[in-house]
Amino acid sequence: MSSNSTIKIAVVDDHSLFRKGLVTLIHQVDSKFKVVMEAANGKEFLAQLAANPLPDLVVLDYDMPIMDGHETTKALKKDYPGLGILMLTIKDDENSLIRMLKAGVNGYLNKDVEPEELQAAIRSVYQNGFHYTDNLTGKLVHAIRFPEKDQGAKLSDQEMRFLELACSELTYKEIADQMCLSEKTIDGYRAKLFEKLEVRSRVGLAMFAVKNDLISL
Repeated sequence: MSSNSTIKIAVVDDHSLFRKGLVTLIHQVDSKFKVVMEAANGKEFLAQLAANPLPDLVVLDYDMPIMDGHETTKALKKDYPGLGILMLTIKDDENSLIRMLKAGVNGYLNKDVEPEELQAAIRSVYQNGFHYTDNLTGKLVHAIRFPEKDQGAKLSDQEMRFLELACSELTYKEIADQMCLSEKTIDGYRAKLFEKLEVRSRVGLAMFAVKNDLISL
C-alpha cells in the first residue's frame, strides 16, 4: 500500500476523555492519518461498521464494558477479516498477549506508548499487516495463528501432563508434587521438551500449547 495514501482509522475506547485525546494525537502524529469513526465499546463499533464505509484499521481498547476488545476482535475477524486491528492495552502478561493473538489482532501497544511508536504501529499494520514489539515477533505470531497439525501427538502422556501444568501458575516444585515426581525428574522433562519443541523458556512452552490448542486460556 502506498505510504502517501490517507489511512482511515477508527478509535474504540470506553473512556471518552482518553478517546478524544487519542484522536487528537493520531491526527497530530501523521498528516495522512484520518480518524473517521469513534465508539465507546465493541457493540457500538459493530453497529457503526454496518452503516458506514469500512476504515483501514481500528485502534481498539482491550478492557471495555458491554463488549470488550477480545470479543470485538473475534467478531471483526469473522465479519470484516480485512480490517486491521491494533489493540491498545495496559496488559502485558503472556496469557493476555497470547489470548489477543489467538483472537486475531494485527498488533498491540501499551497505553503509555510514545507518539512515535503509535505512528509506526499504525503504519506497520496498514502497510505490512502486523506490528509487534520486541517480545512478540511476526514469525511467532504466524506460528500461533497458523499452527501445524497434530503437534500434540509427538508428546507422551506424562509430557502432556507436564506441559499442561507448566502453563499454569504452579512452580516447578509444585508441579513435581502434583505429578508425584522428584524435582530432578521434572527438570528432565523441562529440558527434554525445550529440545523437542525447540523452545527456550516456559513462555515458549505455553506458546506451543496455545498455538496447537492443547490448552485453553
